[in-house]
Amino acid sequence: MNWEALGALAELLGALAVLITVIYLSVQIRQSSKAQEQRNQLTAAEIMQSRTDTVVSFVQLITTSERNLASAARHLAHAESIDLSTLSMEERLRIMYLATSARALFENLYEQHQKGFLSGDFYSGAAIKNILTWAELWFKLETPMSFEFEQEVRRLVAADVA
Repeated sequence: MNWEALGALAELLGALAVLITVIYLSVQIRQSSKAQEQRNQLTAAEIMQSRTDTVVSFVQLITTSERNLASAARHLAHAESIDLSTLSMEERLRIMYLATSARALFENLYEQHQKGFLSGDFYSGAAIKNILTWAELWFKLETPMSFEFEQEVRRLVAADVA
């Protein structure tokens, strides 16, 4: 065997090694992409579970106490006529804490929607209806909320009235 044949054989083996490496890397990238997609799906499921747990906790806060349920029902139905000065300290704190809890829940849903973690269908359906249920009470009680969420609530109220 001469040097030219040996050089050609070495080049062929080098090319074959590069091809095998490229194939191996492509398989690794494909597996890595699939694993990342599965991690993303798990994270989305965890976010949904966390959201569900938060909603359940909020509903339990209201419904496990007859006084909380009665207070929420009374004040949500007549938010425009609430006069905080006529309420007992206990009732004032109860409705303010319920309103703050509701605001925290729905502001979180708004943030998740803005970041793409919450589908438009869910936000347009359940979230907006509930935001509109609480909006007047939040404004009457001057419930603290982020500027962006307050703008969204005002936009929804204006669109609901129109």
